[in-house]
Amino acid sequence: MRYIIIFCLAGLIALSGCSGKDKITVDNTPPTDPIMVPHLGDLGDNTYLLNDVPFTPDDDNNGIDAVPDGDWLRVSWQHLLDTDLDYIKIFRYDEFDTNPIIVDSISYENDFYVDSNNSLETNRRYSYYIEVVDDNGNSAVSDTVTYKLISKQILTYPDPGAYNDSLNLSLCWQKSGFVTKFRVLVFDANHDKLWHRDIQVSFEGDFFKVSLPANLLSGYTGGYIYWRVDAFDYDSELLMEIGSESQERLINVGSRT
Repeated sequence: MRYIIIFCLAGLIALSGCSGKDKITVDNTPPTDPIMVPHLGDLGDNTYLLNDVPFTPDDDNNGIDAVPDGDWLRVSWQHLLDTDLDYIKIFRYDEFDTNPIIVDSISYENDFYVDSNNSLETNRRYSYYIEVVDDNGNSAVSDTVTYKLISKQILTYPDPGAYNDSLNLSLCWQKSGFVTKFRVLVFDANHDKLWHRDIQVSFEGDFFKVSLPANLLSGYTGGYIYWRVDAFDYDSELLMEIGSESQERLINVGSRT
């Protein structure tokens, strides 16, 4: 009996020793480096080849850019491929303070972020990058994208929501800040672009007006349209156009049948 007890104890010790040597697998592999999307153009630009593929910029696919709502910036990144991500940290710095700050932490499911911080200023270059963190705390940092906001233009006529019964509708705005080009954009009720016109700023006037084509709204049954004015300048240091998007304004045009 004594030998049986000793044998069992030895077996338990051996099992205990084996289990103590088992290693728990820990994932130390960082996520794939995320890739930010630089400014790729603006709504109304012509289609061009991007990585040998035809590309037409719009408000959603054109990378870092201004937005109509405020003096805010929209930043985006390529779709994240890792399946074990936990969250994304957004970082920002500017040309006068190069110490990055954490702007926000958001879900890993996002592929863009609108920096609606009221401390953003016009005529200042802002740079952004992100850090993605997985479920095990591993992280990877992206490259950096930069953009510079200029002043929003001030829409003056027609009044917001006003009904306009004329087919010869004119849109008016007041210039704000230094601008080299305007782009007037008109959208239908579904926010699809109906029309745009570029205007090169060649004089120092403060007030501008453009008339819509007489047949633009002929047969239009959407009931209302939106319009805004984008403004542009060229930044010789960034080697790119910079700009702003005015707030959008609704016009009630009824049915043009």
